[in-house]
Amino acid sequence: MAGGMNPREYSTRAPASRPAARVAEVMSAAARLHTDGRGPFFAPAALQSWPGIVHGGALAALLDIASRALAADERPRRIEARLTSSVPIERALDLEGHAEDSAVILTILERGQPLTSATITAAHEPVVASDEAPPALHPASDVESWPMPLSDQCLACGADNPLGLRLGLRFDRHGVWARFEPREPWRRPDGRLEPALAAVILDEIAWWLGALVTKEGGLTNRISLTLLRPDAPVAGPLLAGGRFDAVTPVDRRRTFWRTHGALLGADGVALATAAIVFRAGADYSARQMTYFRSRTDPEVFARMFPAYAG
Repeated sequence: MAGGMNPREYSTRAPASRPAARVAEVMSAAARLHTDGRGPFFAPAALQSWPGIVHGGALAALLDIASRALAADERPRRIEARLTSSVPIERALDLEGHAEDSAVILTILERGQPLTSATITAAHEPVVASDEAPPALHPASDVESWPMPLSDQCLACGADNPLGLRLGLRFDRHGVWARFEPREPWRRPDGRLEPALAAVILDEIAWWLGALVTKEGGLTNRISLTLLRPDAPVAGPLLAGGRFDAVTPVDRRRTFWRTHGALLGADGVALATAAIVFRAGADYSARQMTYFRSRTDPEVFARMFPAYAG
């Protein structure tokens, strides 16, 4: 999650059932890079996190999809995204990209000003970067864990977003996690998972890991994601999560925090891993805590953000 929010846009009501397009179709239409390395970018509201801005994980996925215009390759790959500024939904922006050595570099711009960029390179199995080693995920039972509030329109947890994952995230003493069956928009006709799923869910988990460790609101700053099995078929429930003991400060002021997460298949094998940087701050809390405090059980909220529980 990133940026500000309007608390009236959110609720905890149960998911509604609505027909939806496939996420690949929506993302391919939103980020259309031509073979000359230029193209339009226009993200619909279905791809938002907080009202008005594109979900951070969706940005990484959008640039990954757009990169196929320059290098059509669905092998295991690494996505390094830099979220310099929030990217607005439903606004005409520019997309630029080029191939450089073995990488594809893409940038979303507004009037020539870079907002977000990403570098996509091949990842060679079974090698996984040390800073993205899959964490040991041992989620507690529902009795020993607490639910995160749902929103209305967030791509990851929005109850009313027809394209959304509609995740029911939980946290326990050890970390943040979700066990779920991917919804139809995130499955391909042949049964494989849409690779964008990993970027969206691991960014969402990273936001909560950072927020619950720092006890402050914030936003996603950098995403380093490795898709280890981008063509994996769907077989049973997936598990995604990360541990609090793997969240570490990046700078001396303890403003930026690196989180670690993984998406595992039903067989327990990692589909994707991520090292995502969360930027914390009381200024973000000032815009975000109203929602969390008013829509979370007081005891649970006190566990999440004790400084704001009063």
